[in-house]
Amino acid sequence: MRFLFVIIFLGISASILCQEIIAPGVRLGDTSQLHLLVTQRGDHFLGNVFYLQPPELGFRLRSGDTLFFDLSTLKSVEVATGENARLPGRLNKKTEGGFFQDLFISNTAFSAPKGSRLFRNTQLAWNQVDFAATNHYSIGMGYVLPFFFLVRTRLASNSEGPLNIGAGINFLFSLSPEPEFPRTAHIYLASTLGKKDKYFNFNAGYAVGLRSNSDSRFVLSAGGAFRLSGPWHILIDNLFLPGKEGKTLYPGFGISFARNNSRLDLGYFYFSTFSTQLVNSPGVGYSRAF
Repeated sequence: MRFLFVIIFLGISASILCQEIIAPGVRLGDTSQLHLLVTQRGDHFLGNVFYLQPPELGFRLRSGDTLFFDLSTLKSVEVATGENARLPGRLNKKTEGGFFQDLFISNTAFSAPKGSRLFRNTQLAWNQVDFAATNHYSIGMGYVLPFFFLVRTRLASNSEGPLNIGAGINFLFSLSPEPEFPRTAHIYLASTLGKKDKYFNFNAGYAVGLRSNSDSRFVLSAGGAFRLSGPWHILIDNLFLPGKEGKTLYPGFGISFARNNSRLDLGYFYFSTFSTQLVNSPGVGYSRAF
């Protein structure tokens, strides 16, 4: 009699476990359905559940290979949709647009989808948040250590075609009363050729000093982002300052890892120091869509 109760208890437990793991809409053996299986350690598989005999589940991948899992190792099994069928390492629609609004420093003609937000940190000191008010227009603000305030806005064509055109203004205000810390408005036009995972970018503008002792100069930049494999990209971002005494070319080159909602950049590129002077140095950048 005890053995019978144990069998009944195990059967009820297995049934409850199956209900917790397998979504109600999943139909066993229905090859017209695509199922998403997620393990406890975070592995994702797309295919079809063809066998269920607690405590074991059989799963057939789209390649035709079959895998068997203990139910205790699974987190969920559900019907795959357009949203959840994107495996880790790929960018979702919301993330993709935001990730490629900027290279290391330069602005592109891409804009994130309406309603999306993107945080960007460069060299630890430069922090900004952009908000896409529409599919073509975004506005952002930030803070640059030790005492600079950033306001920026961008209008972009954001088309599905290979050529995108954009324009924007970046305002950099010094919160210090000292005259050696200038206030600048960077007005630019950007043209971007290609898709968001493989494109060339050209940016031309004018940095206008907003103080009497500030320099104003023409600014050019050229580069692009090129997917290598999966989440890995090569980034190129070169700055050219025509007519500047001394150094006129500031090369930028590095690698980017973009996965899920985050992008990490490592490379050798130009940036502004605390005294607003441009220098080349090994650098790091981080972006987060939210």
